[in-house]
Amino acid sequence: MKRAWVRKRAAWSLVLAGVLVSGFLIFGSHGVAMQEAKSGKKVMHEKAYTLYQSNCLGCHISVADPEKAGRTRDDWHLVVQVMHGYGLDLTDAESEMIIDLLYDLRQGMEREAG
Repeated sequence: MKRAWVRKRAAWSLVLAGVLVSGFLIFGSHGVAMQEAKSGKKVMHEKAYTLYQSNCLGCHISVADPEKAGRTRDDWHLVVQVMHGYGLDLTDAESEMIIDLLYDLRQGMEREAG
């Protein structure tokens, strides 16, 4: 009787260990990928903010206006295109970085597109 109980306990221990290892392999690697993605996004935002400081803050104090609804990504594309008419000299990649930064700063508060 005691031998059967030991075997059962060993079997359940192996099953539990298998489930834990499987869970780590499935979800643990996803967590690492998410951290790398967040870290990469943070680095891109730091570069974009440096561009924003050097190209936008000379004329604009801030994009943060708590009384104003956020803009959609399309709105920010239009704003940056208009600023090119005022002499903003950025590459397409730099413009996209600034658009992503400005959109992400106010994300969740934007109006619906269209």
